[in-house]
Order: sequence, then C-alpha cells, then structure tokens
Amino acid sequence: MTELLPKKAAEFSDPAYWKQFFAARKTPFEWYGDFDSLGSTLEKYLKIGDNILQIGCGNSQLAGQLHDSGYRNIVSIDVDEKVIAEQSRLNKPRQTLVFKQGDATNLDEPDASQSVVLDKGTLDALLPPEASEEQKHAVKSMFEHVQRVLQPNGRYIIVTLAQPHIVEFWFDHFSKSNQYLLRAHKVVNRASGFPMPVFLLIATKFRAAMPMQLPIEFWTALSSVTVRVNSRPELMDLLFAEQELAQFIHLCASPLAREVFISVGCEDAEKGPRYQIFLLDDPKCKKIVSFKTFVVPVGRDGDWMYATEKGRRMLRRELNVDRLAVVHLSRHHTFKDFTSVKDEVGGFIAKLDPRSFEDNAIIEFLSIGGVDAKRVLAEGESELNGKWSVEEVHINGYDLRRLVFLGAQNLVQSEAFLTQGKKGRIIVSLDELSCDHHYHMMAGLHLIPTNPFGKPDQAPLRLAVYGLGGGLLAAFLIRHLPKSVLLAIELDPQVVKIATQYFSFPSSDPRVAVKTMDALQYIKEAAHAAEKFDAVFMDLAGSMHENGLSCPPAAFVADDVLENVKNSLKPQGIFAMNLVTRDDEIADKVKQTLARHFQAVYNISSDEDVNEVLLCLPSAISWDKPKAMRSFRKDLKWLEPINKAAGKIQQVKFEKE
Repeated sequence: MTELLPKKAAEFSDPAYWKQFFAARKTPFEWYGDFDSLGSTLEKYLKIGDNILQIGCGNSQLAGQLHDSGYRNIVSIDVDEKVIAEQSRLNKPRQTLVFKQGDATNLDEPDASQSVVLDKGTLDALLPPEASEEQKHAVKSMFEHVQRVLQPNGRYIIVTLAQPHIVEFWFDHFSKSNQYLLRAHKVVNRASGFPMPVFLLIATKFRAAMPMQLPIEFWTALSSVTVRVNSRPELMDLLFAEQELAQFIHLCASPLAREVFISVGCEDAEKGPRYQIFLLDDPKCKKIVSFKTFVVPVGRDGDWMYATEKGRRMLRRELNVDRLAVVHLSRHHTFKDFTSVKDEVGGFIAKLDPRSFEDNAIIEFLSIGGVDAKRVLAEGESELNGKWSVEEVHINGYDLRRLVFLGAQNLVQSEAFLTQGKKGRIIVSLDELSCDHHYHMMAGLHLIPTNPFGKPDQAPLRLAVYGLGGGLLAAFLIRHLPKSVLLAIELDPQVVKIATQYFSFPSSDPRVAVKTMDALQYIKEAAHAAEKFDAVFMDLAGSMHENGLSCPPAAFVADDVLENVKNSLKPQGIFAMNLVTRDDEIADKVKQTLARHFQAVYNISSDEDVNEVLLCLPSAISWDKPKAMRSFRKDLKWLEPINKAAGKIQQVKFEKE
C-alpha cells in the first residue's frame, strides 16, 4: 500500500490523486481507523436520530458501520463519481444510506439541515503543512459551508491527526465568532502498530453568538472528565502531550530493547503527575506472553530495587515475567489503598499491553503491602534544595531513616540504619552504613602508606568531606578514628541542622568543623593553605544535566578544581570521589581528566548501582593488594565492610592524554 501514498503534501488536496488512489486500491482504506477503533469515542457525539452528512467519504466503510450500529440518516459525499458508484453498490441493502457526488468546499445541502457534519481525514487531506493560499481558501470555504448547513446545537466532527497547522486553522476560524463550543477529544488506543494518535475536533454550534468567548475543552485518553483550557497555546500543549503519549504506547507494541518510563495523571499542575511508570522487558523475549505490574509504596521508591534500572531488572528476573511495569506513587498526592491505585492506573497499564484481547491476557498487580510505607518525622523547605522530608521505613527486617529531597525526583539523599540505644531510645547507628559507596570511599585509606586502619584509634588524620548530606560518612569517620579531625563543607545550612538533629552528626564535637559555603570556593582556598589533608572525600550530588553527570556536578571535575584538590593534599594523601553517570564515555573522560592531575587513579565499582568510587593519589605508590589484605585487622566488626571493599580496588589503566 505504501506505493499508493502521495509523494508530496500537495497531492492530498488534488482530486486527480484520489481518483488514481481509489482506482488502484479496490478494498476499503480506513484513514485513522474504522468504527471498531473510533466508535466508542465517536458515539459520545452522535444521537440515533441525527441527520449526518459525511464529507469526503472515499471508500471507507464508516457509513455502513454507523448504519449497522443504529444511525440510519446518513448522506455521504465525495468528488469521485466512481467511488460513489461503488459505495452505492456495496451499500444497496442499507436503503436509508445515500451516496452522492459532491464537493465539501461547495455543499448544496440546505441551510440548517444537518445535525452532524462528519469529516474523517478530509481536512487533513485538503490542508497540507505548507498550504498554498488556494488550499487555505478551499478549506475556509468548506468551513463556511459546514457552518451554513449545521443546525443549532449541531456538531462538526473532524477525525484528524491534529497536526499543529490543522488545529490552528480550525481554532482560529471557529473561535472568532463566539458561536461554537470547541473540544478536542483523544481517541482511545492501546499498544498497537499505529504510531500516530487520532483525535476528534468537535465544534458545537450555538443558536447565536455569545457576548464572551466560549470555553475550550480537552478530553484526554486517561481522563473521565474534560479539561478546560484558556488559549490556543494551552490546547496545543495538551495535544502535543497526547501525541507523545501515543508514540510511547506505539513503542510498547513490541518487545523493548531498553527500559522506558512515563509520567501520567497530571491533572493538577502544582502537584505534578500522580504516577511514574517504568517499563522493561526480558531482553531475550521475542513476544510478550506474561505481563505484571509492581506498585511501589510511597517511602520505598528510594530503595535500590525500585529506584535504579539495575534493581528493576533484577526484580523482573525474580518475578520471571516477560514485561514488568514498576509504578511509583507521587508523594505530592494521596492514595486510598492498593485497590484504588490498581483501579486508577489499570486502564493505562492495559494500553501498554501488546497482547491481543483474544489471548485473554491478564495483567497481575503486585506490591509489598499498602500504598504508603513511610513514617514522616519532619518536613520542611530549604532555599537551596527545596522541600525535604525525614522519613522512617522498615525494609527486610531493618529500620531505616532517610533524608529525601522531594524536588529531585524524591532523591534519597541520605540513609541510616536505626538501632536501640542504651536507654531504649531509637537512634541512628554509627557502627554500620547503609550505602556501599561510603565504604568504598573509606577503603581508599588503605592506600595511604601508613595504613591508618592498622591502628585506627591512634591515626591522627586530617580529613575533609565535601557534601555533608545527612553527615553519616563524616560521623562514621570521626567515631572510628578518634585521633583524627574532620572538616565538612556544606552549601545548605538547613542540611547541617537536619544532619545534627536527625542523623546524629556530631557538629558540636571539638574534632569536627563545619563550613557552610560553596565547596568550589573552599577547594580554591584550601589549595593555598599551609595545612594539608590526609584524605578528601567528595560526595556531591546534583541534578542530571545535559553533560550526563549527576555526581559530582560537572564544575567539580574541571582541570583547575582538580588541580586545587591535589594541592590541598599531603604528598601521600588520597582523594576519594563518588562518580555517578550512566554514560561510560563521560566516565572515561572524567578518569582521563583525573589522570592529568594525579599520579595514580584506582576505582571500586558498585555491585548494585551506577556508583563508581575513584581513588586518586598525588604520588605514585607500590601497593601490594594481597599483602595488604593479609594484614587487615579482623577483630573490628565495623572495619569488615571497608576491608571487603578494599579487596575490590583496581588500578585504572589508560594512556594519559
């Protein structure tokens, strides 16, 4: 069929092209679908007794299908007499249907004679994106004739792809008279082979012009009610969002090579979307046979299993399913219970199911209990980081306390194990850490020739932590290296208060100093200071930017900054950086940059996430890992995960630029 489609946009509005098209194609061709796909939406705007005029019917079966559904008063016109003759022959048993040759731009029907004018693809055909003045004049003439033949309360229904130039022309013409209620309605579709979304544009005629502008309405594919819009640009934005949604659904019609996600349920602009849905398939799957949905309770969305792509892949394998949808619930909304969430989101999830209805396909919904697993201890808003929440959750037998930044996709900034104190109070444990990358960073201290972990209670180190967060890394270091001193740099003073009040950060300890300032500025100052550091730990989280780095922000891996970090270290000191990026090329560039400033670069990769800890030394060393591991102290439980991490240290080998 592709060879019959027009080579140029102008051919759409050329009657000669359509004569050739219908002569070559003997079977009906349903632009934008037949009654099976359009009917449920179209029938919202039709009444059984309507007088329906279909303009530009072509060889579509729509009139016959409408007749068989109870709509008997239908007149269909087309410029091609052969098409009309064939339609009359095929529909002869349907005696109330009328097919006649006619021109949509010059209708001969009497004034106010039609309750519905139905246009399925005709407007799209007559008005190409780069329409000439002649084509625009023809469409304007068609609109004027439609207005003339419509009765009061009559509807002009256009089945269209709603390209911007189509909507703008339609809107500008019908809105200026203040006599038409305008609505755009998305036709329901599910995971299928048709990539472009189909809309109905409906202009409902009032008896007379109104003294004010009539409302504009939009009916989305996911909503049971209309949305009022105030302007053409706002309508265009909604249409574009639906077009993106349809593209997403089309993408899901086949097995996915990678994980995709979409946010849905955004009826309140201030609160944002209700749901974020991640969709992933078995990479070996050729056809989707099994499909499950996993609903993540609020408060558990920061868990590695649900918050990371690698974790969600593991979850899919554990559930042994071809396709898995992981649903995150927004903290800005409220949810009654699991059943109500299933009922609300189930319709959309069904659109992502490429299995046919004949397969009796069932999408199983799973969860780990309830829709809200968190207990909120405190909430607030910081000028720098926006809204935050301190929460407690129970996971796999452990109680955890978390600092969550609500403005950064619910980023779990810090996480701590809870334990029972001497007086029975629940406190943050400073004898174990929940984040592996903290252990990986501390493992770098094994590379210092004096090996402070040999006698940790006697190691007089000078340490710096850039990016305090909940203060857990800093608090752990100062607790287990009692002869050391530590400087923490944190830009946000509110974060320092949260760390002190809720995460046991010892800000009043004389061995601890805190500076609330830009770490970039401090790094510059520290490079020229007389006192140098034995170790600098950089764990600065930022938003994922175009450069692909989320930790640290790109400014911290600039040449001048890294040179200043090196100059702030003792000759045998170490710089430990937490690197987070999903782009291997960017990670390699960061390592190349580090190699220009440090004599040796080592790394430890996370087993679970995209975190990679880079350990950088200003002076080359000869580190015998097997020998070092044999000398590790095994009598200190808190040291065990650090020693284990040290066993993963690998030197990064590459040629310097």
